[in-house]
Amino acid sequence: MTLKGQKNYYNVKFLRGYGFSINIKDSKIILKNHYDQFSEPEIESWFVKDMPYDRIVLQGKGYISTESLSLLSENNRTVILLDNRGNPVTFCSGMRNSLTATKYRMAQYDTFRDKAKTDYLTKQILKAKLESQIRFLKSTGNSEILANIHKLERSGISEAVSSRYYFDCFAKLIDNRFEFTKRNSIRIEKKNATDVINALLNYGYSVLAGQISAYINGVGLDAYYGFMHKNHVSFQSLVYDMMEPFRWLVDYSVWKISDAKSKNRISRKQYSHSREGNVVLEYDLIRKFLELLERTFQKERQYEYKHGAFTKDGLKSVQEITIAKIMVQNLAEYCLDKHNFLIK
Repeated sequence: MTLKGQKNYYNVKFLRGYGFSINIKDSKIILKNHYDQFSEPEIESWFVKDMPYDRIVLQGKGYISTESLSLLSENNRTVILLDNRGNPVTFCSGMRNSLTATKYRMAQYDTFRDKAKTDYLTKQILKAKLESQIRFLKSTGNSEILANIHKLERSGISEAVSSRYYFDCFAKLIDNRFEFTKRNSIRIEKKNATDVINALLNYGYSVLAGQISAYINGVGLDAYYGFMHKNHVSFQSLVYDMMEPFRWLVDYSVWKISDAKSKNRISRKQYSHSREGNVVLEYDLIRKFLELLERTFQKERQYEYKHGAFTKDGLKSVQEITIAKIMVQNLAEYCLDKHNFLIK
């Protein structure tokens, strides 16, 4: 958001370094950022209702008081803790405690034990993921990609094969100077990103997962009990199930920040490599990328949504990230046999 006469604020705040902190003083949330050890820390003070940040991303060695964590959670603010390479360590968001939430959770367990239902859910999620990837690739207008996109549009294509085709196309959008050829395989440690594009994808997917986790906890479902990623190495399987159709939001943002036409494009000074060959991102690059990702989350498109005012064609302008929230609610209601689980 933009505050008149002041600096621009976005829905995300990135705190990094040795000695960052979040605590409460005089009933206000105090955010201290100390990413540059040679400069004075940056300090912000907000009443939680006025704070412009929906998400606070933490990386490094710092401190957060239990009082501030409780206040943030009660006010639907998500805290995401990352390791030093942008992978999630933990998410913290408010949890719904009610009879309705209990009913959702019990129905979830029963639903996910039913193979026919989990197969149906998996099919719907993968279908929505593929359709979102195709829409994104077509929106780039890249002639080389458009000429080969038919590989993704073939019926009966497996998820593994479609993922390979998709990232083959995605790589064509990225300038060769970034040395991006493919997405890190699940069989390879994703923590060891050796190029700036894979590193930014890690950060973006972590923030997306944090928001999906907040939606799941907000409804009352069990984030640790998934239907598709049951054997996945992730610690919140349902989060990784539900974020699949929305990964393109991260991919789009990475493409945009790598585009030579972007005013905030990646500079060679903003990242380096360790002796082991792993990429290290500077604070400013991560901050700019997370702000771009937030703007992508907030973009609106026409969507069939039962709440609010409708247009003549029955659609409503809805933010992209809000569609993820709608999908989580639809899953909860599907588990209670209220309707089919469809993603449009």
